[in-house]
Amino acid sequence: MGSLQHQTTLRTTATTTSRVLLRSLISALLLLLSYHPRARCGAFSSSVSRPNHSVTAVGSLRFIRSKKNHNHNNHNKERTRYVTTVLQNNNNNNVNDDTDKKSNNDKKCRKVLVVGGNGRVGGSTARHLHILDEGNVELILGGRSQKSFEQSVARITSQLKDASLSIPKFTFQPLDVEQQPQSQDMDLANIIRSCGADAVVHTAGPFQQRTNPTLLRASIEAGVPYVDVCDEPPLCQAGKELSDLAKTNGVVAVTAAGIWPGASALMAAQATDHLRSLDQTNNNTSTSISPVDISMSFFTAGTGNAGATIVSATFLLLCQKALTIAHGKEAELEPWTEPREVDFRGMQGVKTVRLLDNPDVFTLYHSLPNIRSLSSRFATAPGVWNQLFGAMKALVPRDILSNTDLMQGLSLFSLPIIRAVDKLVGATNAMRVDATSVHNNSSRTCSFIVTHNDLEQCVGLATAAFILELMDHGNNDIPPGVYYPAELPFESRNRILDQIKRDAIVWEFNTSE
Repeated sequence: MGSLQHQTTLRTTATTTSRVLLRSLISALLLLLSYHPRARCGAFSSSVSRPNHSVTAVGSLRFIRSKKNHNHNNHNKERTRYVTTVLQNNNNNNVNDDTDKKSNNDKKCRKVLVVGGNGRVGGSTARHLHILDEGNVELILGGRSQKSFEQSVARITSQLKDASLSIPKFTFQPLDVEQQPQSQDMDLANIIRSCGADAVVHTAGPFQQRTNPTLLRASIEAGVPYVDVCDEPPLCQAGKELSDLAKTNGVVAVTAAGIWPGASALMAAQATDHLRSLDQTNNNTSTSISPVDISMSFFTAGTGNAGATIVSATFLLLCQKALTIAHGKEAELEPWTEPREVDFRGMQGVKTVRLLDNPDVFTLYHSLPNIRSLSSRFATAPGVWNQLFGAMKALVPRDILSNTDLMQGLSLFSLPIIRAVDKLVGATNAMRVDATSVHNNSSRTCSFIVTHNDLEQCVGLATAAFILELMDHGNNDIPPGVYYPAELPFESRNRILDQIKRDAIVWEFNTSE
C-alpha cells in the first residue's frame, strides 16, 4: 500500500513538474520572439506589396510574367504563368456578382445563430455574414458569457464603422454545446427554434477530442441549415453519419468548412476536376478516372489574429498522428516530420512546412475518387515558433499535450506575448494545393495558391460564404444531407470560392506538364 501511494505521489509530482516546465518553456521561447532579429528587421512584416509582375488583362484571366524570371532565368525566359489573381484589397473587386441575386428590397431579413460568436473566428464570421448578405441578416451570437458577447459586439461594430458600413442587429443567446441540458427549454434544438434562427454556424472550438456532433444534430432536428469549422476527423465522420436524418428533415449541412479546412478542400476539388477534365478531353475513348496525388501546404504568420483557440488546437495536434494517404490507403505518420520546401509566391516566398493533421485529408479521401496520395503540411512565423512546436513534441509528455483544458490555459496564459508577436509578424494566411494526375504515362500538375492578409478575416469570410450558399441554394441546387466541402456541387464550390476571392492578395490557378 505504501509503495502504491509512493508511486502515485511520484506520478503526481512528475505531472506537476512537467506542467511547470512546459509553461516555463513556452513563456521563455515566446519572450525571445520579441528579440528575434528577423522579427525586428521586419522580415515578417504584415504589409504586403505588389509582386514584381507585368500584367496584361486578357478576358477573365491575367497573364502574369515574372520580371525576375524573365531577366535571370535564361533557360526559362518566356515562362508565363496563367493566373487568376487579386493583387490588392480594393473595393471594386466584387467578383462574379450573381445576376440572379435578389435585390435588398426583395430579401427577407434572416436570422443566423453563430455559436462561438463571442470569439475571434465567430465574430469574424458574424461580421462577414452582414457584409456578404448586404445587411439582410440579423446576428444571434451564442455563448456562455454576456460580458464576452458585449465585447464581441463592440469589436465587430468598431470594425464595421471603420469600413463605413452599416451596423446589424445583435442578440445574445446563452447556450453551452458541451453541457447536458437541465430542462427541455435548454435543449439545443428548442433553443434554435425559440430564438428564430434560420441557420446555425458552429465556431466554438477547439474541436479536438470531441466525438458527439450535438449542435449539428440539434440543427437537423430544428430543420435549419448548418455549417461548422470542425477540424477533428472523428467528429466530422460522426456528423456525416447524420446525413440520413438530415435528408429526412430536409436539411442541408456542411462539416469541416471555413478557410482550412474548408476552402482548401474546395481548392483541391477544383484542381482535381480540372486535371481530369483535361485527361478526358485528350483521351476521348477513355472512361477511367486517372489517379491523383495531392499535396496541401499552409502558412500562417503568428496566430493569424485568431486568438488562443488556434494556439491550443495546434498544441493538441502535436500529440496526434497526421493522417496521410499513400498508395490509395490511409497511413498515420508522426506529426511535425517530413519537412518540405514550398513556394507560396508573393511576399511569403518559400517556407519549410511539416506534416500536421488536417481533416481536409480525411474529407477529401472520402469525397474524391481514386486519390493515390494525399498529405497536409504547415508552417508559421516567426521561424522560432516552428522550433518551439518541435521542442514541445519532443520534450512534453503526450498526456500533457493532449490535455485540452491545460493547453487552452497555456494559450490564454501566453496570450499577451502572442498578441505582441502577432503585431510583429502580421497575420497572413497562405494556402497552396498541388494536384498531379498521371495518365497514359504522362503527368500534369495543377497548382492553386491563395493568400489573404489576415487569417481571422479570411476564415470568417469563408465560413460566412459556406452558410450563405446553403441558405440561398440549399434544397434546390444542393439536395438535403450532410456534406464534406468537396462533395458540394461544382456550381456551389465555385460560388463559395468567388466570395473568398474578394479579399485575396494572391489568387493563382495554373497547370503545367
